[in-house]
Amino acid sequence: MNHVLILCLGNPLRRDDAVALHVAARLSARPEPGVEVRTSAQAGLYLLDDMEGFDRVVVVDAVRTGTAAPGTVHALPLEAIHAPGGPSPHAIGLPSAVARARAAGAPVPSRIQLVAVEVEILDEVGEGLTPAVAAAVPAVEAAARAAARALGDAAG
Repeated sequence: MNHVLILCLGNPLRRDDAVALHVAARLSARPEPGVEVRTSAQAGLYLLDDMEGFDRVVVVDAVRTGTAAPGTVHALPLEAIHAPGGPSPHAIGLPSAVARARAAGAPVPSRIQLVAVEVEILDEVGEGLTPAVAAAVPAVEAAARAAARALGDAAG
């Protein structure tokens, strides 16, 4: 297995959904030792391909829970999230994808930490983050770096 992966998820054409891509650019500009940064627009089981070869992963993503203000940063282990399975493998969330792969005996990371930022606009086609989400990018970056360091320290 390799070092820690920070996997930043998002679509640059869905407004705030691109927040993790902005974080990835900042992370890549000042790399952390032993940390690889990747971006992906994949979802569900396809994310497991992006994580292949890594035992410890930080996933950075946009989320809209409706329980916190846009720009709020959430950091928690993947196991703390319960996401129901979808009607097909294309429509399941990351927690379900990891659980299904683990149950099937497929290699999956042993530790996945989620860093999510509460967003305002996910369903509008367009570029540019809303002001509260743009202002949160440095905090999301810091949370992703802290999570990667913690996972790296736990590994060795």
